[in-house]
Order: sequence, then C-alpha cells, then structure tokens
Amino acid sequence: MRHVFIFLSLIMMFALTACGGNKYDEAIDKVISQEKKSLKEMNAGNEDFTRDNAVIRVYDGGKYIQFAFYMKNHSRELSTFKYYEKSGESYQKLDHMPGDGKGDRLGLDKKTPDYEENKGEETKLEN
Repeated sequence: MRHVFIFLSLIMMFALTACGGNKYDEAIDKVISQEKKSLKEMNAGNEDFTRDNAVIRVYDGGKYIQFAFYMKNHSRELSTFKYYEKSGESYQKLDHMPGDGKGDRLGLDKKTPDYEENKGEETKLEN
C-alpha cells in the first residue's frame, strides 16, 4: 500500500510540474495588467491587449520585460514596444525607450532574451 501511495505521489508531482507554465508567467501578467490599466486611464481601447495578441520578451532573469501588441485587423503590424523594469516586488514602466524595439539604452536588442513568446506560444530561442 505504501508503494502505491509513493507511486501516485510521484505521478501527481509530474502532472503538476507539466501544467505549471513558465517562471515568468506572474511577472508578464503583472506588466500587461499595468499596461491595460494605464491605457484605460487614458481612455484608449485595450480589449485586444492580451498575451494571446502580443510579442513578449524577458531579459536578465526577469529584470526587464519588453512587449508589443499586434494591431487590430493587422496580423503583422505591432504597436510600439513597452518596457518594464523590476523594482523590488513590482515593475516600473521605462520611459524614453524606442517604440520599434531597436537601439534601446539598455542594449536589450543586442541580447538573447531569457524567455520569449509570440501570441501566447513560447518561442524556442537559440543561445
């Protein structure tokens, strides 16, 4: 009976691990929520601004998150890129960053992201 309990415990642990997502999920959800709140305060439409409609990149172990949303009715056109930096337990939006995602003052465009997803699907990165 004890062996059955151990076996079932191991199976449950593997099942939960497989369904766990990635280690940046909470941070990504947090910055997208902050961005949507900011857009709502400016009375800008944000109904299409979700992870399933975005390009998201995480750098330096989660210190920086860069993302842009696909424009409504344009499958390839992106909004301007937004940048957030981790400050303690929260993320702060970085101002004066390039909207096209190139040539930023942090040099992120020259680095390989730790994590990247496109339209809600993880992108396999080459190091």
